[in-house]
Amino acid sequence: MVSYQLTILDISSHLIAVTLSFQPTSSAHQLGMPAWLPGSYMIRDFAKHITRISACDEDGPLDLVQLDKQQWQLACRHSQVRVSYIVYAYDLSVRAAYVDDEVAILNPAALCLGVSHLSQTPHQILLAKPAVQEVEAWRVATALTPVNGTRLLEFGTYQAVDYASLIDSPILAGIFSFQQFLINDIPHYLVVTGNNLTDLTRLTHDLQQICQQQMQVFETLPIDLDQYWFLLWVTEQGYGGLEHKFSTLLLCNRYDLPATDMVEPDSNYQQLLALCSHEYFHTWWVKRLKPAEFHPYHLDTEQYSKQLWIYEGFTSYFDDLALVQSGLIQPERYLAQLEKTVSRVTRSPSDKLQSLTDSSFNAWTKFYKQDENAINAVVSYYAKGALLAFCLEGALRQHGSSLQQVCRYMYQQYLATGTDEHSLFESLTALGFPELAGVVQDWACQHKPLPVQQAAAQLGLSLTFRPATDYSDLGGSANTAIHALPAYLAAGIKVQQGLVTVTQVIAEGAAYQAGVMVGDQLLALAGWKITEQTLPQLLKRVKVGTKQPLVIYRKDRLLTLQLPLQIAAANIASLRFTDARLASAWLQQSIVIPPATTEDPTAPATN
Repeated sequence: MVSYQLTILDISSHLIAVTLSFQPTSSAHQLGMPAWLPGSYMIRDFAKHITRISACDEDGPLDLVQLDKQQWQLACRHSQVRVSYIVYAYDLSVRAAYVDDEVAILNPAALCLGVSHLSQTPHQILLAKPAVQEVEAWRVATALTPVNGTRLLEFGTYQAVDYASLIDSPILAGIFSFQQFLINDIPHYLVVTGNNLTDLTRLTHDLQQICQQQMQVFETLPIDLDQYWFLLWVTEQGYGGLEHKFSTLLLCNRYDLPATDMVEPDSNYQQLLALCSHEYFHTWWVKRLKPAEFHPYHLDTEQYSKQLWIYEGFTSYFDDLALVQSGLIQPERYLAQLEKTVSRVTRSPSDKLQSLTDSSFNAWTKFYKQDENAINAVVSYYAKGALLAFCLEGALRQHGSSLQQVCRYMYQQYLATGTDEHSLFESLTALGFPELAGVVQDWACQHKPLPVQQAAAQLGLSLTFRPATDYSDLGGSANTAIHALPAYLAAGIKVQQGLVTVTQVIAEGAAYQAGVMVGDQLLALAGWKITEQTLPQLLKRVKVGTKQPLVIYRKDRLLTLQLPLQIAAANIASLRFTDARLASAWLQQSIVIPPATTEDPTAPATN
């Protein structure tokens, strides 16, 4: 048995005291903390937050020598060992540890040193309730098993079957609301931190609908699933989620929660539901079925896979789809979200420069450590992976099948061994689609655009592309005729120190052609001052097809460039329903297409 005691030592200083105890099995053990957490493919170096560490047994201090950034060598005698250390916990994310006067987010991966040779033994955590007034009303929520008389939601002792299970079980302590619902008689718990102006009954109902819908993809819950926890950490500003085998830890903005009088989900609540849907789909699709190279995980260094586009991309496809298939959003709302996904990919020059397999393999350094050139060089295996799933869905439905059937087959076929980079293509062949298998392999391995227009037609949609009206435009029908569209800067901007500063430059766009660089401060266009408010107006009023002087600061130099004024390339998606039968079968909702009209929508009304 390996035991830990976690004590919130100092709320104001965000310090957690950890005591690790175990009976040594040899004269030396290595202690180590993970460098990363499954599902978040970036080295986090959790051990860097350890501020003090020492070890002893009943006979006195023990030698503890640090070997590298995350490992220590511990010399042992024959009696029980106690290792004491302090962790700084103020990481506002779902991956590490955080403590303030409202909540404590305790990811064991960021708090609990593993012990060599003992990782397969049971691990216990004693959560000590601080004797301070601020936490008097706190409770505890975790998928770990309460033991030694500890009851659900109480501070006390919790247990995991081994170290891997321990670090896959986040713990939330604080003031929270608690709801429960059943899926196939399996209890599902919803924990929402803080006191919020929200409709928890609705949130619980909607989550139940999502879980039911995602279960239908695989026909049943995982055989070992005996509980599931949605741990929702509500804060002033934040967004994210991370999947675990029996839970998910989610971070959201307070106003992402549903208002009590909400009729249709607004964009914020829809985003939250999609996040919950995404993480719950991972219950099957990465927490159980996973790439073979993750059997087992090696959390001390990077672990490469070319398959993240399958696991994150397909999940990103099914997360929004579940909302419309379960009736939580209208089909038109789903199309609007799908337009954004298409546009994020098609407007990026990286669509033609990096393949999905390459994006997956290099997630550690490129996707998770994006810089100002990412829009030109890094493909999102989330967004483009979801588009590939969309394209595959269209092709499969033309042959009387569906992506749901393929995922179900893969889950059943490869659950024990994991998938390799050919498993999807082999599955398509086994299901009777050998030609499609070759096509999909080409989609994944080549750096070129996907046939999204063809897929849209196969699913009862019309997909057209139009120029962007501004840098934030990601979809929908433009209200302005093409001849009246504003000039397009093709650059991201942000106000810094009171000046409009360039944060991204899209390759081959107008700013690129003018020689604009990231970091340039925009001062004037065509002789007129640039501010965050005036720049959009100037781009509407200057004459398209001309070049106009653009005055900038570049570091400490004043320069004048010549900006070609042109509208954006047509790469922003606009979707509409064209075939009610195909779309209804796909979305599991009744689609009604209004009759076409030849009336001029701009003509004045008459009586």
